[in-house]
Amino acid sequence: HGYPDVAALGGTKAPYCVATGGQFTGVAGTSASCPVVAGVFAKLNGMRLAAGKPSMGFLNPFIYKNPSGFQDVTSGCNKASRNYGFTAVKGWDAATGFGTPDFEALSKLVVASKAVVDIVV
Repeated sequence: HGYPDVAALGGTKAPYCVATGGQFTGVAGTSASCPVVAGVFAKLNGMRLAAGKPSMGFLNPFIYKNPSGFQDVTSGCNKASRNYGFTAVKGWDAATGFGTPDFEALSKLVVASKAVVDIVV
């Protein structure tokens, strides 16, 4: 198991729009991208439940077994203004994990799974 497992756009160039205090504002960074990934997997669990299947549970085994469910990020670096960081490369990397969730691909993978054992083990 590596760190990170997956990534999402941080919203630094095009912030996520949120409502707070009756006004809309843009947010970016991990605080924005983490809820996006959580929302994707919540929708995927909803699809499984609607199909009469159990929820996915602990996600890491599923993620590492199904890298085709993610858009590989192959360029960029997470060092920002620091001297050290990690560079995105083909396949899993320490900058973006397996990449960004591909909802269409993931939805096919989670619905095709016959039992919770296929996902959790």
